[in-house]
Amino acid sequence: MDLSTWGRNLALLSLPLMLTACVTTGEHNALQAQVNQINRQVSSSQTNQADSWSQLMEMRQELSELRGQIDTLNYALQRAGGAQKMADTLAVHDRALHLLESQMALDLQLVPDPSAQPGVPGMTGTDPLTGAPVQQTQPVTGTGSVAPAAPAAPATPAATAQQNQSVDMAQALYDNGMQSFNARQYQAALRSFSDFTKTYPKNKLVSNAWFWQGECQYQLKNYAEAALAYENVISGYPNSVKAPASYLKQGMAFLQLDKKAAAKQRLNELVRKFPKAPEATRAKQVISQNKL
Repeated sequence: MDLSTWGRNLALLSLPLMLTACVTTGEHNALQAQVNQINRQVSSSQTNQADSWSQLMEMRQELSELRGQIDTLNYALQRAGGAQKMADTLAVHDRALHLLESQMALDLQLVPDPSAQPGVPGMTGTDPLTGAPVQQTQPVTGTGSVAPAAPAAPATPAATAQQNQSVDMAQALYDNGMQSFNARQYQAALRSFSDFTKTYPKNKLVSNAWFWQGECQYQLKNYAEAALAYENVISGYPNSVKAPASYLKQGMAFLQLDKKAAAKQRLNELVRKFPKAPEATRAKQVISQNKL
């Protein structure tokens, strides 16, 4: 090792000693205080971050619970057919409840009997002064004979109104469906006829209600659902007045679904079973036009 290299190494080794000698005790204490302050700030920042992280976790938990509640509500609405369907169903049941209340009022004789009105011969009335019951008698003529009984008083408007409220709830629901269908409100009509078949499966109009469900679905271009509704009439009510029309419309629904073999089978069956029905004539035209 030459002299210059040895001198340079000696200078490097002595550098820390020189730097240490340059730093005073006061400067060392000031540096230590700054280090301590930085440590405290870091510790405080870590504590604040921990609190913020805890709050963030709580907010995420609450958000998760709210999302779960929303999902539950959406699922319930989907099973019920949507908010509008629920509202319509409640309206149907509300009308049915009012009709039932009116019918029960009549059955329990809560409506005043017009024959019990004061002044009707032979009925017990009340003395207007004493309030005591008084048996009303028929007036006697000058010849000593009993005068003919006066004609019964006509029913009061209130009694007539009560009697008019005794409406068949099933008929009211069916009529509501027909009104909606005639107004081209096919979704509302479908709900009414669907409620009818579910609530009154043994009613004399149930086959008609199934047919009109098919008509609603057909107008809504839900041809598969329409074919199923018509099938309920064909299979379940073969003697229904709607049977020929159900055969015809089911065949036409099959054509819309491009199921020509099924359409041909149904239309030919209609012609064979109901040869004199107007629907049979129409079926022959459909067969010819579509070359079935």
